Amino acid sequence: MNIPTTIACLLWLVTLWRLPSIRHSHKQRSLALTLAALALAMTFEVPEIKAAINDHVPITGLPPLLKHLLGVASAAALLDFVIAVVRPQGLARRTRLAAIGVTLPLMLAFYALANWMPGGAVRVGEGKRAIYPVLYMAVFTLYIGVAMIVATWLFLGGTRHSRTVLGKAGLGLLGLGTMLGSLYALQRVVFVTVQLSRGAEYPELEDLLSTNLKQLAILSIALGVCLPPLSVAVEYVASWTSLRRLQPLWRQLTEAAPYVVLDASIAKRRVPFRLERCVIEIEDASLALREYVSAELHERARSFAQRSVVDDTDVDPIAEACWLSVAARIAPMGSQIRGVAHPPLGVTGRDRPSEIAWLRAVSRAYSSSPVVAEFSCQEEPSATALAASPERLSPRGN
Repeated sequence: MNIPTTIACLLWLVTLWRLPSIRHSHKQRSLALTLAALALAMTFEVPEIKAAINDHVPITGLPPLLKHLLGVASAAALLDFVIAVVRPQGLARRTRLAAIGVTLPLMLAFYALANWMPGGAVRVGEGKRAIYPVLYMAVFTLYIGVAMIVATWLFLGGTRHSRTVLGKAGLGLLGLGTMLGSLYALQRVVFVTVQLSRGAEYPELEDLLSTNLKQLAILSIALGVCLPPLSVAVEYVASWTSLRRLQPLWRQLTEAAPYVVLDASIAKRRVPFRLERCVIEIEDASLALREYVSAELHERARSFAQRSVVDDTDVDPIAEACWLSVAARIAPMGSQIRGVAHPPLGVTGRDRPSEIAWLRAVSRAYSSSPVVAEFSCQEEPSATALAASPERLSPRGN
């Protein structure tokens, strides 16, 4: 299988993969149109298809014309996509519509008037109509060049706003692809200019540069399109993993404080939303359970963890798990204690990713640390007595 055929097949696979997303938003439809136009354009470079069209259609240079028209359409759709992603407020929409509305008819008109050389490159012709191939290539190259330069500026500028590494890499590859597209347009201008000014032609070098820049640009764009959806999949798997790791802690705390659990049900497939709710309910349960123990218990838990020769980075989550374990045990039997300081929550003041990391560490300690189990058994009798003491007794809800 030759390179054009391979690239065309890869583009069709990516196009079919992204096809279901067209119902989601305008930008996804623009992206799907970009991929479909690129795939169809590369299909006209497959030697067998190109030969079949040339043999059965009595129009000189039809495959290059179709390829160029599709290239313009894909550039317009890609520009529309990047504007929707990076500049959702819009950017020169009327100008862009006018540009594509003028470019396509002019290309068709100049193509029809041109004196094309059979079997040759789409470039300068011969005779009195030799100017029209130049005008055709000028219109095509101008649109592609300007569109790719603007898209490169927007893609590379948008990388700093992406939240994920794969998202940044995807925008970077899309920017690289459009930059290569700009270089493709530039080299076409250079070779035509050299031919018109000096009469010199370098067909092998031109073909090498043109083909390589075009193929590298298309592959870079296709790969860049694939990375952002992969980042969504990576985030989904990470959310599912975190949810699974937090569920043991959630079960223990919400059994002791069941009133913090929300009534509304959530579909199992909505993993990120379920994780968000799990974190909120763990935090609410922790806030409720801290009312059953004192800050002195937390200090004893921290000292106990330090004496147990655990790693320094594990001291704080183990200490948190220790007092939570004691509080969860006594909450069903005792009442909230008043007039004392209560343990601080280690999750306070963190952003969501660090909150999840912290709660995962606490959950791991709560479920499997022998230090937590030993401390809980040691402190439960005295903590229960304190919570049940008449002078510290307070009705729940006051």
